[in-house]
Amino acid sequence: MVGSILLPLNVYWLTVAEMKYGSQATALPLFIYPVFILFCLILCNIALGKLWSTFFLSPGELLTIYVMQVISSSLAAYGMLQDLFAVIVHPYRFASPENEWKNLFFHHIPPNFTVSLPDVLIGYYQGGATFYQLNHVMSWIPPFITWSAFTLILLLMMHCLNTLFRQQWVQYERLAFPIIQLPVTMVQSPHFFSNRMMWLSFGIVAILDVLNGLHVLFPTVPYLQLKLTNISQYFTEKPWNLIGTTRVSFYPFMIGIGFFLPLDLSFSCWFFFLFRQLSRVFSGYIGIHHLPGFPYFHEQSAGAWICLALIALWLTRKHLVVALKFAWSDKNGTNINSPMSYRTAFLGLIGCSLFLLGFGSHAGMSITAILLFFGIYFAIAIAITRLRAEFGAPHGIFNHPLDMMVTTFGSKSWGGKNLTVMSFLFWFNRGYRPHPMPNQFEALKIADTIGIKNRRLLLAMLIAGLLSLVCVFWSNLDMMYRDGALAKVTGFRSWVGRGAFTKLEKWLLYPVSSDWLRISFMGIGSLLTLVLLVLRIRFVWWPLHPAGYSLAVSFAIDYFWFPFFISWSLKSIILKTRGIRGYQQAVPFFLGLILGDFVVGSLWMVFGILAQQHVYMIFI
Repeated sequence: MVGSILLPLNVYWLTVAEMKYGSQATALPLFIYPVFILFCLILCNIALGKLWSTFFLSPGELLTIYVMQVISSSLAAYGMLQDLFAVIVHPYRFASPENEWKNLFFHHIPPNFTVSLPDVLIGYYQGGATFYQLNHVMSWIPPFITWSAFTLILLLMMHCLNTLFRQQWVQYERLAFPIIQLPVTMVQSPHFFSNRMMWLSFGIVAILDVLNGLHVLFPTVPYLQLKLTNISQYFTEKPWNLIGTTRVSFYPFMIGIGFFLPLDLSFSCWFFFLFRQLSRVFSGYIGIHHLPGFPYFHEQSAGAWICLALIALWLTRKHLVVALKFAWSDKNGTNINSPMSYRTAFLGLIGCSLFLLGFGSHAGMSITAILLFFGIYFAIAIAITRLRAEFGAPHGIFNHPLDMMVTTFGSKSWGGKNLTVMSFLFWFNRGYRPHPMPNQFEALKIADTIGIKNRRLLLAMLIAGLLSLVCVFWSNLDMMYRDGALAKVTGFRSWVGRGAFTKLEKWLLYPVSSDWLRISFMGIGSLLTLVLLVLRIRFVWWPLHPAGYSLAVSFAIDYFWFPFFISWSLKSIILKTRGIRGYQQAVPFFLGLILGDFVVGSLWMVFGILAQQHVYMIFI
């Protein structure tokens, strides 16, 4: 009940902060605002517990509330439903005689996907209107029903997949789950809030964030540069000027998160980032940097992530076979603390797959396009979930399944109808940073750690998903009609819609065939990932992890490579000089870096929303 009451507040706060004021709090692997809400709940819990013990929330209840806010944040996020509102109405606003969109693909657009009435869209983009008019509400009901049902099916399919992977990854392999360390420790450890090391780092970060926040309001206050110092400006001579944008940041929260990454992964992340940048320099040195797209990092990333997905499935193959046999045995209902029975999970996968087939077919997609598109999407989802469970690293992946399909088979093979419908699916395939599936899976690990019943937590997550969809549509449409998507909503991402339909325009006007050069680099990405995995298995001393390569070529760690270098250096020194005991003693300090940054950053955003002005943001 408490989680459901707080959920609309979290969604509205997140929507306004990110859409109106440009915050990108959900672009991080650990969401800022749910941690802040949990922090406030714990403080209230301590105070109320002393006065009225009946209001005292148990650790399981606190973390259930936290999980519900995380699920709501993953749906309301930049990279999920925020981008939906930038994509689905974009063609009817930006079509012109010059781009010929009306003739090119308007006849391929399913009517229930979008709103096309000009008088409804004027208020949406210009503001100064209200959503609460009959024609506005009625126009948005079909896309609300369409995309809500579609999103719920995606979420349910992810829950089914997580059920099948849970026992192998959580109980047998005992993956580390670095992202849940802070919320679980906050709730579970009786000495966390009395630890001096935690408060020391909390205080240091708080002072830095307060000073920088005051500088935004009063420029005479000194500013401490913690983020996005572009050092590529100092490389002006050839071939070093080809190094590309290289930013150095000192994000305290990411130094804290990086401390909990395995040393081989944190080392691999910053090593492969520098390797990627230096490869640009080398290509300029040998004179091949003029080739369009070389060295094809985007294609390397696509191949690497597909390979990671296949590796994750291969490592889990025996358990999946056992789960399949167990699903149809008489003991199906006896699997311990599973969110659902294996039989339900497999039936759910079949049912959700049939829905996606029906959804795509009704929209006009061919069976081949549906199978390949959603096959790639869920392959990447599995790879991300495995990576988050094992390492907790950020994952900004910009490999839209449609891009891979066009690269491999050409736009001619798919036709205008397939290309148009898949372009409308760009909203949840642009970056994957707030992907719901790893957040769902981490919730199952929280349940095992705290002793929550997974089936009840699954119910809470389903409730959170359903409520979130209603709240997200309401909060976005309320804000758009009041402030205007292109007027006062400065965080409105019109370039997301432009990215989807400009490509569609190009493919329809100038059809392309298979690009064998780019396909080759997709193969190179897969091969390098596989080779790195084999080397890591064969040689214990091998320092490079394949996930580090995948993250580097997908631009996931461009903002975070230097914090990872710092945390890797500090962790290495601590382990070599103080051992495991020294590491355990340092844990509260690095958790304090995360918590201090998140709490003060959230307080600044609360102040900004109340004062209706831009404030200091701890990220970007």
